[in-house]
Amino acid sequence: MSKWNKPIFHIIALIVFALLGNMFNLSLLLGVNFIFGSIFTLLLLRIYGLKWALVASIIVNAYTLLLWNHPYAFIVFVLETLFVGLFSRGKKIVLNVTLYWVILGMPLIFVFYHYALHMNVTASLLISLKDAVNGIWNALIASLIVTYLPLIKWPAFQKRKISSSFHEVLFNHFVTLIFLSLLLVTVMIGREQYRNIKEEIKSETEADSSLIRNDIMDWGKAHVAAVNLLSMAAAENRLEKLDYLQRQAASVQTLYPDFINLYIANRNGTTKVFNPLRNNKGESTIGLNFADRPYFEYMREYHQPVVSDVFQGRGGITVPTVIIGNPIMINGEFQGAAVGALDLNYITTELKNLVKNSLMYVTIVDQNNKVIASTRDDLAVMNEYDWTKSGGIHVLDDRLYHWYPDTIKNPMSRWGESSYFKIMTIPHMGDWRIIAETPIAPYRDRLYSFYINIFSILLVCGLLSILISNMISRIIVRPIKQLTYTTTDLPEKIAENQLVNWKGSFIEEINTLISNSKEMALRIQSMFAEIQLLAYYDSLTGLPNRVYFNQRLQAYLEEASDLGHTAAVLFIDIDRFKMVNDMFGHANGDSLLKEAARRIQGCIGQDAILSRMGGDEFVALLPNRTREQSEQIVQTVLQAFKIPMSISDHEVYTTPSIGISLFPSDGKSDLELIKNADQAMYAVKETGRNGYSFYEGKLNTSLSNKMSLETMLYKALDNDEFELFYQPRMDLKTDQIIGLEALIRWRHPVQGMISPADFIPIAEETGLIRPIGEWVMRTACAQNKAWQNEGYEPVCVSVNLSVRQFKDENLVRIISDILNETRLDPQYLELEITENISMNIEDQVLSILQEIRKLGVKISIDDFGTGYSSLNYLKKYPIDFLKIDQSFVRNIQGQSNDEPIVKAIIYIAHSIGLKVIAEGVETKEQLDLLRELRCDEVQGYFISKPLQSEGVKDFLFAAQ
Repeated sequence: MSKWNKPIFHIIALIVFALLGNMFNLSLLLGVNFIFGSIFTLLLLRIYGLKWALVASIIVNAYTLLLWNHPYAFIVFVLETLFVGLFSRGKKIVLNVTLYWVILGMPLIFVFYHYALHMNVTASLLISLKDAVNGIWNALIASLIVTYLPLIKWPAFQKRKISSSFHEVLFNHFVTLIFLSLLLVTVMIGREQYRNIKEEIKSETEADSSLIRNDIMDWGKAHVAAVNLLSMAAAENRLEKLDYLQRQAASVQTLYPDFINLYIANRNGTTKVFNPLRNNKGESTIGLNFADRPYFEYMREYHQPVVSDVFQGRGGITVPTVIIGNPIMINGEFQGAAVGALDLNYITTELKNLVKNSLMYVTIVDQNNKVIASTRDDLAVMNEYDWTKSGGIHVLDDRLYHWYPDTIKNPMSRWGESSYFKIMTIPHMGDWRIIAETPIAPYRDRLYSFYINIFSILLVCGLLSILISNMISRIIVRPIKQLTYTTTDLPEKIAENQLVNWKGSFIEEINTLISNSKEMALRIQSMFAEIQLLAYYDSLTGLPNRVYFNQRLQAYLEEASDLGHTAAVLFIDIDRFKMVNDMFGHANGDSLLKEAARRIQGCIGQDAILSRMGGDEFVALLPNRTREQSEQIVQTVLQAFKIPMSISDHEVYTTPSIGISLFPSDGKSDLELIKNADQAMYAVKETGRNGYSFYEGKLNTSLSNKMSLETMLYKALDNDEFELFYQPRMDLKTDQIIGLEALIRWRHPVQGMISPADFIPIAEETGLIRPIGEWVMRTACAQNKAWQNEGYEPVCVSVNLSVRQFKDENLVRIISDILNETRLDPQYLELEITENISMNIEDQVLSILQEIRKLGVKISIDDFGTGYSSLNYLKKYPIDFLKIDQSFVRNIQGQSNDEPIVKAIIYIAHSIGLKVIAEGVETKEQLDLLRELRCDEVQGYFISKPLQSEGVKDFLFAAQ
């Protein structure tokens, strides 16, 4: 066999074994099976990689479509292969499979079974636990095969140099011994419980059926005997002593009140005796003729007693009735008949008394399958009932059957909706039958609960065994592994000044090896330290020099580009240092530089890198800092230099001039950032020193425009140049306008309408957003109250809150004062915050939001999905609404991924009790799709563009 054919042969062999593992499964009960195909797909993953394992998983798990008749197990099992392949590349199979089932597999199975297959919580939880146990067990078997079977001779093993670690060997031993024992006990106990429940159902069904049959049979025999006695009395009197026979009929009916009537008729069918003597219309019953009745014709022809078909509504009788007749024979000749009409309501009443098992349904039908009585509410008397309809039947015992519904294809659901049927015939009553039905469902839930308990115990014990086994094996293997890790690339570690952690062991030989390696490393480290100090550090301050700083800065920028991080570079020059040098000498100047370095280092933080570039110039890298954070650090540095320095018994005041450049906006290379920070520093020098400046570059023109806009903004509020527009919000269930969003507009007397995108950022930066935001809230509340006073239907008005407003310690008091001033009910005010408001100040935000909610004001998250998204704060914060940003709505019908994102947001929000508002709805198609996705509310140009206060009234009037 060629080299190319061997791997293909092995792959095909493993796929075949995997298929057999799924086909020859271990059934716990119908539709609940242990399958073993993933053992071999995990082997494929370990030997041949993710590509082949994924192909095999798709082929092998396709069998579950036939086994369980749904695609959801297929999806989850294929995802298992993908998850383990991506996150472990075939290593640590057991741990990664366990991780998959705990964090992803079990939740997915539960969601699929509960919401897609509409199974109850108990059944869905059972399958989740069963599949998790099954998956972990398969991973253990696969790991054992890799460790102990002679797969090492396979070409793929030799090519990929696959081997098992000592830790894996010990771990597999510990876990398998514990898990295998628990699994065997679980399967045996579970199957025994299943058998017990089946026997319980059979015995209870048969016992109750027999009790009911005997009772009804005795009741029927007694009434048949009563009619027989009446016919014998008529025969003895040769139908002559009619008064006597009338009294006999009345006596029989008194003894057997379930008879509706009794009569004796001659051979022509004419009644001679009838009890009662008059019908419900007051007419005499003597002389009526029943010769045309089938039961009478039968007795006249065959001279045999008869029990008629059950009927209803004949001759003024409206209850289910059966006729019992006995021929009157005189000298072997048919001379007439004694007949009783028997009320069958007794049977209905008796069923309710006799059926002790509340889980069982009992129905009695006549020979034509017409219902006589039933404990089922859905079966009407006299309707036809065929219990075999729409189902398959499996014979269990004598007249004991197991019925399965044909309409349900999933075997687990089909078994759960099946029933046991016991069929019994009642003699002497015209071949009536008792149909006793015991649904599996109540017992199913009990069995499921039992399995859930034992699977939960098994899973918890399994996880504990994995954890304990992992700990034990690590304790034994750790010293060897630690030494291997420590000595790997040891010279490079020493050269890079990495901390080498030499850990001891309780094994003597390993301890000796560790000591020898440690001594050798110390000697190498001493030599490296001397060389490194000379090459990379400033001899005066001990700080990194220019060369080392540039290397570190360049390395950080490469990493930051990949991760999307930011940074700030500070260029710091000590003002009038030359004067200090000239006055106090170079030695004192050196002391000042050391003290300056110490103060700067203390301000910029441990993760920052400070370097002396030469003379009195320092450069610092502040990793992953925003503009605001960098500004705060610089202000701390300036504050530190306000304390005088002691030089030669003199107190000397000196100040720094600091230039700041930001990555990536001000440059993407180390040299560019340092150069721009240097330019910014000189800008500070030109404006008087002792300060800081951010690099502006080519933005001078825009800065001028910005300053002009800032000047106008200060006057705008005083000059009443702002106004509010309101955009209606519609409820998708009622199509009613239920809210308005207040939007600020700036109408400048000269420049006209100025976009919020231009002036809001400036207001944020300058702090003007606080008085502007307060004006917006007060104006919106007053306007809303005015609309209500005019008689319009109350709606909620929403107002945006900025980050600056949130940092205002008086925010809650301001909101309360505005509500009191305007007398607006708090329920008609909604405050919109952005996702980013919670960054770094979650506890503060939570406290503020809780205080706002105490006022009765609603809270919504605006532009959801565009900022710092976290499901954690959605659960933690007291939020009422999520507003989906219009960027997702805009392309919701296109080829983008926006529709599933919107669908996911709506699902998550609803699952934690939040309502969802979609912004930017511009077309009917978008509206219809959002309605289909169960979005709660929408706003956008399709509903209405933002309106001035007068234009809103039309919408409010329409809402009334």
